[in-house]
Amino acid sequence: MNHGNKLLLIYNISGFKLDNTEKYLSYLDMVRQQSFNGDLKVVVSAYKPNQRTLVAIKDRFPEFSINVINGRYPVNVTCNLTALEAVKRYGSFSAYTYQTCDAMLNSTSTIQEVFDKMNENPHYGIVAPQIDRDSCYAYGLKMGGGRHQVDDERARYEMFKHGGDYIVPVGKACASHILMYRDTLVDFYGRMIPDIFASHCTESVFSFIAAALKTNWVILKDQSLNHGVSMDGPSWDHRPENRVGVDGKPLPHYDHPLIEWQKIYGPSYMEKIFNNPEGIKHGLGFEECANIVMHDESQFDANNFCINDDLKYFIKNNLYVPKEVLDYDHIDCEWIN
Repeated sequence: MNHGNKLLLIYNISGFKLDNTEKYLSYLDMVRQQSFNGDLKVVVSAYKPNQRTLVAIKDRFPEFSINVINGRYPVNVTCNLTALEAVKRYGSFSAYTYQTCDAMLNSTSTIQEVFDKMNENPHYGIVAPQIDRDSCYAYGLKMGGGRHQVDDERARYEMFKHGGDYIVPVGKACASHILMYRDTLVDFYGRMIPDIFASHCTESVFSFIAAALKTNWVILKDQSLNHGVSMDGPSWDHRPENRVGVDGKPLPHYDHPLIEWQKIYGPSYMEKIFNNPEGIKHGLGFEECANIVMHDESQFDANNFCINDDLKYFIKNNLYVPKEVLDYDHIDCEWIN
């Protein structure tokens, strides 16, 4: 971590479907109460917000900045944009935190403790507290019996029964409502979150993003949060339903590229990216919880690190869209100090 005790926290909201102004204020109150031994910058990333939401947040939290994103973009893009705009104003950070609108920090020391864990463990590349609900621990990690929700508590026991933090194995995934990214990942890939996805399945590639840079995705044993579950709605402005391929046949929910990418390459990313022999050769998998593309285990060591230097470049050039597909400098946004 190359920038001292300097942390960016991005709180992501969407006013597309609902007006959750009062709820945002409650969640942001807990963000304000965080005790952080360093420079913590909080920015609200606001997609299609209600005007009264902006007024209420600025009135209650004048110390927080707001980035209002104009146009139609998924949260991966809007969060990335807000991070890039923050760097323009404040410089680079040692870590970058993505927080959903419905993730409630349950302690005033949560952010400090997560930051300290990352700082103390150089192989912690992406770090998350535990989630109380909608975790997908059982289904995504295939633990505790594997049944979504039904087996989550058993899965949680299995994850932490050895007394330490849980290293997410390569190819496994779970729901992510707060994620802290190490600066080395953001510096290499150029952005926080892979932005090829219009809606579903982003989490299925996090273990590869970390492993390609010889780090891990980690879920912490002693830090947790409460989840409000789909407060702003599940990708309501970017749903994958009723889409068809070039052959006219329906596309599955997991095959939903960014709209700007579709305009150049077509409605499916499977052949060009996830079924691409080059990516498979270097060890990339995709949505393995549903057995879509399974990774080559020979490309990873016992630490869940990628043993080749090619995967990171394949990820950088494909899961993070190039400038000719989406130029973040040309996305219309308004920064409110």
